[in-house]
Amino acid sequence: MYAFILRHLLMPVYEKIKGKNLLLHLKNYESNLALSKEQLAEQQWQALQILLKHCFEHTQFYPKVWAKVGIHNTDDIKSLADFAKLPVVTKTDITEHYQEFLADNFSNNIKKSTGGSTGQPFSFELNTDSNTRREAIMWRGYGWLGAGLGQKTLYLWGADVGEPTLFKTIKTNLYHKFYNRKMLNSFAMNKNNMIEYVKEIRTYKPKALVSYVNPLYELACYINKNNTPVFSPDTILTGAEPLHDFQRTEIEKAFNCNVYDTFGCREFMLMSAECTEYKKLHTNSDHLVIETLSEQGESVTEQSGDLVITDLYNFGMPLIRYVNGDRATLINEPCRCGNPLPLMSSVDGRKLDIIKTPSGKTIPGELFPHLFKEFKGISRFQVKQSKIDEVHIFIIANEKFSKEDQISITAEINKYAANELNLKFELVEDIPLTVSGKHRVTICEV
Repeated sequence: MYAFILRHLLMPVYEKIKGKNLLLHLKNYESNLALSKEQLAEQQWQALQILLKHCFEHTQFYPKVWAKVGIHNTDDIKSLADFAKLPVVTKTDITEHYQEFLADNFSNNIKKSTGGSTGQPFSFELNTDSNTRREAIMWRGYGWLGAGLGQKTLYLWGADVGEPTLFKTIKTNLYHKFYNRKMLNSFAMNKNNMIEYVKEIRTYKPKALVSYVNPLYELACYINKNNTPVFSPDTILTGAEPLHDFQRTEIEKAFNCNVYDTFGCREFMLMSAECTEYKKLHTNSDHLVIETLSEQGESVTEQSGDLVITDLYNFGMPLIRYVNGDRATLINEPCRCGNPLPLMSSVDGRKLDIIKTPSGKTIPGELFPHLFKEFKGISRFQVKQSKIDEVHIFIIANEKFSKEDQISITAEINKYAANELNLKFELVEDIPLTVSGKHRVTICEV
């Protein structure tokens, strides 16, 4: 009932006061789900042409750089194949040429920043309507998963850094209450206070639960290990970190409901969300142009590649073919659920998640979660490579961990590393989270 009241009564008044168009954008994006694949592609192409024209006319960076590859105006970009010839943009490019990326006809941009999984601080901007569109895309994806606008939702999520003022605390609480959601600080959760989080969930009785992957997985392990009764929501959404199959299984067992994965990043918010029928990730092609590139910079599908993203509606600081540091696999097949949005078959982690060997071999980060889940003596782990021939394996162990486990792990890794890596095991009490409150499974600094 509240979801209906919020969308049809409260939000229209709120938007009139704030001058926002969230509901209009949400309605339009939802109507796009009735389009054909061809109609979506044409809509995307039309939006892209408008954006490219804007970049030529109102930014300094893009015309200068594109001219170097023979692209002088929009007439030189007649297809997505031509578009793919444009140079990619990196965080370093933006940091070093920040002012040149800003459009000269947008002055009241919203400024954002992120530490990212690499820990490298990064700042960017977007115009206000673009920010509203991002929210609409999020609510559309969350909506088809049962956690839409106004649904009673509990978030096990990161908290703001620093000590908020009383005024900010009151304002934030009213804001969350308006959207019918409760926030639990995942940063503060530990093995000693997990029962309090379970009690909060039991008391609040959310229709939907949204969480970082690893905090929810750890809470699920606690619930299953101790047979702790917990309220079962209708749906669970995970994000911010890769969701592995063994984690999904553990969480679904604990909460007795389906778990659906979402994928996004700070620069673009939601990029894809699973469907309820087949748990396939659908990409938001009516809001973004998403590409994957091989190590040689060639466009690829049906195999893992570096993600390259273009925000079709950020006119304040256009991000054109931006490399965000993630890897994924795009596929061309349609989903049987009927959603026309294209599919992303898997999120393959960050580029830096790949462990390297002196001879040039690579070990995908996905190996390690699937390997370590087989050892009941390991509560949490992290694999970190700071030298090309050396890897540190940090383990939070319990009483079941043994020397034989270490030998087995070494043997399994050496199947892929060919004994080129010096594996150093370290038993630790804690593994620090990133500055954004996430747990990185693998880190490669070489």
